Amino acid sequence: MTTLTNLRVNENWKQLSEEARGWAQDNLSASPWLLAANVALAWVAWVIWRGQAESAPESAYLVGGVWLAAVAWVILSVAARRENVASLWLKTRLFSSSLNALITLIVGLVVANLAGQVSAWAFLDANFSADPAVAAASEHIGATWGIIFVNFKLFMVGQFDSAQLWRVWASAALLVGLAAVSVPVYGLLSAQLKPYRRWLTWAWVISPFGLWILLRGVGENNPVTQIETRTWGGLLFTLIISVFAIVASFPLGVLLALGRRSAIPGVPAWLTYNAAGAAALWGLVNYTLPGWPLARGWLEYALILWPVWLFLAAAALQRAFKGNVVAAFCTLYIEFVRGVPLITVLFMANIMLPLFLPSEIVIENAFRAMWGFMFFSAAYLAENVRGGLQSIPKGQYEAAQALGLNTYQQVRHIILPQALRVVIPPIVGQFIGLYKDTSLVAIVGLLDLLNIANSVIAQPDWLGLRREAYVFISVVYYVGCFLMAAVGQWLEKRLGLGER
Repeated sequence: MTTLTNLRVNENWKQLSEEARGWAQDNLSASPWLLAANVALAWVAWVIWRGQAESAPESAYLVGGVWLAAVAWVILSVAARRENVASLWLKTRLFSSSLNALITLIVGLVVANLAGQVSAWAFLDANFSADPAVAAASEHIGATWGIIFVNFKLFMVGQFDSAQLWRVWASAALLVGLAAVSVPVYGLLSAQLKPYRRWLTWAWVISPFGLWILLRGVGENNPVTQIETRTWGGLLFTLIISVFAIVASFPLGVLLALGRRSAIPGVPAWLTYNAAGAAALWGLVNYTLPGWPLARGWLEYALILWPVWLFLAAAALQRAFKGNVVAAFCTLYIEFVRGVPLITVLFMANIMLPLFLPSEIVIENAFRAMWGFMFFSAAYLAENVRGGLQSIPKGQYEAAQALGLNTYQQVRHIILPQALRVVIPPIVGQFIGLYKDTSLVAIVGLLDLLNIANSVIAQPDWLGLRREAYVFISVVYYVGCFLMAAVGQWLEKRLGLGER
């Protein structure tokens, strides 16, 4: 029995020795470049650890100890042939080779160092006094969070009247209530509560109108006072712009995508060219001939000859779109909006739009920005949806036609649900980008969250505290983006996209 045991031990030891030699050959001596890389990374890890041991010995010894313990655990698990889920994960993800093991140590040291410095600045050495005099007199070397506490209302709702804050709380309660009801209806108890799903969907659809009444009011002559949009600001205004743009741009983007791919009968060529000829003749007589003597330079001559360009437009309509006016309009709109920066759209909406409106029609700056974001987002969303429509196999269209469905029923029940299901990740990504891009309204003078932060750090009591303000709004933006990403992942899992 003892002899058999010794033979097994010797055999296991021999096999382990062979594996160790194979590992050394693969990770160290396979090439001189690999050996040099290991030596260089080991030297870098040693330099970083030694420097961190002098400045922050606790974190250096903690990271080094954890790294050594993990390496030892992986080695012992492999040697004893008793690998579990944790050791196997460490072996394949962090210690699959000597280079990966050294990179893991370096990254751990750097992250620990950064985490220590950030925690010291944000918490350990920070000042939380809301009194500017006390904060200035203290000898702390960390953050001064009093700037956030004192101006918290300004960050959240801007210059919104304090007496009307109940509107904000009521709006928040409405959204929280709908979200709380949506969890069982759409998720946990969706099968049992399926009859109520349509009613809840309609409640979400009409919720923007309810929020509008709560935040804006219903008129100056009514008992409920109307709130001016210039008092909207901070996070409230950022959410209003992003939610409006997301909700309103979605159906518009879907219609643009369907319109660009539409195959409706186009305008006949003879009618297109005759209409273009009649319009060109009218323009030449009424505009070109009277304005020709006044033109100066080749650019003005080209502009005054605009009726001639109508023939080129008619030819392009027939050649590229076969007279399909809907597809031509949707394509030109999408390509034009996607070809200009968002800030250009905002400037056009805030500066140039009033020039084309009658003097008696006045649109507030907040509304112009909201509509600018909506039209800009719709063009990008249309391309995402068009990509989903192109991914649908031709057999799906043929099957829908074989069922006797008309065009609307085919798109509504067969094509569009499959297309939207595929493009959920890019649509969520676009909405996240749109939420962050709302900070651009600061350039046109609107008091969003970023502009509020800039006004707060300009206060005499809190001069020089840029980091605290920008860190705070960064956290706010991150929370919003994280929630949207979480909802997108939930939709992907619910629709089975994660299994593909």
